[in-house]
Amino acid sequence: MFKLEKLTAKAVLTIYGYVGGSYMDFRAVSNAINEITKAGYAKLDFRIHTYGGSVIDGNMIYNFLASFKGEVDIYIDGVAASMGSIITMAGTRVHIAENGFIMIHAPSGGGHGNAKDFEQYAKLLRSMEKNFKAKLAERTGKTPEEVDEWMDGTDYWFDADECIALGLVNDKFSAKVKDIESLEKGQAADLGAKAVYDRFAALTVEKPINNKSKSQMDKKDLIARYGLTSVTAESTDEQVLAAIDAKMKAKDDAAAAERKKAIVAAVDGAITAGKLTKEQKDGYVARGEKLGLEDLNAILGDIQKPDSISKHIKTPGAGGSGTPKGEKRDDWTWDDYQAKASEDLEAMAAKDPDTFKALYKAKYGVEPEL
Repeated sequence: MFKLEKLTAKAVLTIYGYVGGSYMDFRAVSNAINEITKAGYAKLDFRIHTYGGSVIDGNMIYNFLASFKGEVDIYIDGVAASMGSIITMAGTRVHIAENGFIMIHAPSGGGHGNAKDFEQYAKLLRSMEKNFKAKLAERTGKTPEEVDEWMDGTDYWFDADECIALGLVNDKFSAKVKDIESLEKGQAADLGAKAVYDRFAALTVEKPINNKSKSQMDKKDLIARYGLTSVTAESTDEQVLAAIDAKMKAKDDAAAAERKKAIVAAVDGAITAGKLTKEQKDGYVARGEKLGLEDLNAILGDIQKPDSISKHIKTPGAGGSGTPKGEKRDDWTWDDYQAKASEDLEAMAAKDPDTFKALYKAKYGVEPEL
């Protein structure tokens, strides 16, 4: 669900879903808050129901809410789990449904690569964890050390009363969803964030209606906000939502293409600087796509340009393979030998293995198996 209501005294932004998904995408939230700001609102109610998601999107959504020039009341209509719990920390005041939950745990993720890749990923997770602790400590009045236990790898579930006692929220309100079977904290933990979310969402998502009530999708507003050209106000709700999804996917694809372009440029620069070989390009581009441009630049910055191998190469006494006799080869590379004296290069493996190994390693980054 994504709904923006412009009331007389305040704006109300309601978003249910996965953080980083189609509805709780940081761009959609940014556009909505910009629209609210331009309309002159000084009060925003942000209603949230989520089982968590992307830390990157979540941090940006937190920043957008925290930087709003006015009061922000955050209402947890069902559950604010994982990254959703951190987003709620941006509110001037936070309110939770009487049968709602907050779930807090340490940031997590997966990856692949070598030992250094995992070390860098672990460093990133530690940085995120430190950021989470600071936000939680600021909201609750506890020290970062006091909230350490919430980052020990366990899912910590808190019901409405516990959230108030801990200072995570200011108060509770009458549940929007009253038909849901009452859950104890232990039951919520056993079910997991997604299952708890689904139990609320099944009852909170508004059913399609045919009359023009206030709950009906404002298609004209959505078309204008997202600059949609493939649908009109007469299109069905499903068609408008599909057009929004297509628009967001196109933006994501364009952003991904720009990121890829910047990553390739960074790797090409390292190749030009002599830090990498052309054969290493694909591997480092893939690493950049996984870690991001900032981390890739840090990796490339740590790579030292290898010594020129020419000073370690002995000058053969005579030319070969058609090379003019007596031509100096002090500055020849592996490619030079292949182009000008391939037979000599083949013979070098037995006659001068040290030089052969040095040339091979300079070319391919590893020593040959002789």
